[in-house]
Amino acid sequence: MDLTSPNISKSKIKLGYICEQNPRNRKSWSGTHFRMLTALEDQFETIYVIGPYRLHLALSFVLKLIKNINKIRYGKKYKRVYPEIRSKYFASVVKKRIKHKDIDVLIAPAGSMSIANLKTNIPTIYLSDTTFDQISNYYSSSSHVSEKSIKESNQIEQKAITNSFAQIFSSKWAVEHAKKFYNASNTSVIKFGANIDKAPNINDITKKFDNKINILFLGVKWERKGGNIALEAIDILSKKTDNFTFTVCGCKPPKKHHKMNIIPFLNKNKEEDRKRFDQLLKETHILFVPTRADCTPIVFCEAAAYGIVVLSTDTGGVKSVISEGINGYTLPYEATANDYAKKLYDLVSNKTLLSQLNLSSRKCYDEELNWNTWGKSIRKITETIN
Repeated sequence: MDLTSPNISKSKIKLGYICEQNPRNRKSWSGTHFRMLTALEDQFETIYVIGPYRLHLALSFVLKLIKNINKIRYGKKYKRVYPEIRSKYFASVVKKRIKHKDIDVLIAPAGSMSIANLKTNIPTIYLSDTTFDQISNYYSSSSHVSEKSIKESNQIEQKAITNSFAQIFSSKWAVEHAKKFYNASNTSVIKFGANIDKAPNINDITKKFDNKINILFLGVKWERKGGNIALEAIDILSKKTDNFTFTVCGCKPPKKHHKMNIIPFLNKNKEEDRKRFDQLLKETHILFVPTRADCTPIVFCEAAAYGIVVLSTDTGGVKSVISEGINGYTLPYEATANDYAKKLYDLVSNKTLLSQLNLSSRKCYDEELNWNTWGKSIRKITETIN
């Protein structure tokens, strides 16, 4: 099934894609902007890219000055990303760029700063994987941030939601908080897709289970992704069975283990590294990431494309990517290394189940965890706007 081919008939709705960064740059928002724009180009006949744009040098200097004053006066940080002055400047830039364009609907992925103060009659869709209040104490405590900065940041988020026709989030976790804290009223959950150019042929990712089961830990941030828990669980598992391998890719763990093979970093922009990464996923049976915090782990969507079963944590937006018993399993946040080792042992010892999950994981990707499905869902929402 080719999920990247364009639709025969594209929507006549003219879409404006608001983006502070360059969405055609594969590094923007870790590649998410590029995937979104590409998916939307398959669904819409006309798309105007409103961006990229930067702060005026004078304003950048003012914000740096405010940040330093806050640090001296209050001993706390001032978030230069969220101030009102930045939002008003971005809104003025966007307004000028859309002024003489025939646009029916605007969409602003991760664009709260750009639309919070935007005055326009064009219906606007706000899209994100979380909101400021939700994330401010999730990845790390906001106690080191000044009250003024927190207040301004929440005001920006509130205005963006209030000014938008619809609010789209990548998880139920994010939607529920947006409704409760910011009174978001026209919300939808549309799952993100895998950041891959093309899904591998299903024949290439049908796993073999006659040898050892390959377990992979994939992540740049060892601690936040639960690396210490993962390694402890692997140590416990190794005392029960030797029928597995364990590979860590993306970082250098602070500890060593006889079962652990380390691939510190692979740059997917380099052909040699990309091929190695592709082969690594084709050979992987279980992706084990007991993450401590994640909004929308797109790597789990990529795992599904390769027919890999995921074992992770019920935290943040993880449950919106993992369908229990279909493309993976989640354990409670409080779960111990022993709990994860037990689940891993159950999986490693049941190759029939792993074989079934191999197929159901890929089906999960084909049906929902891909950008083509995401693009179609966005199109449906735009078609409800009068």
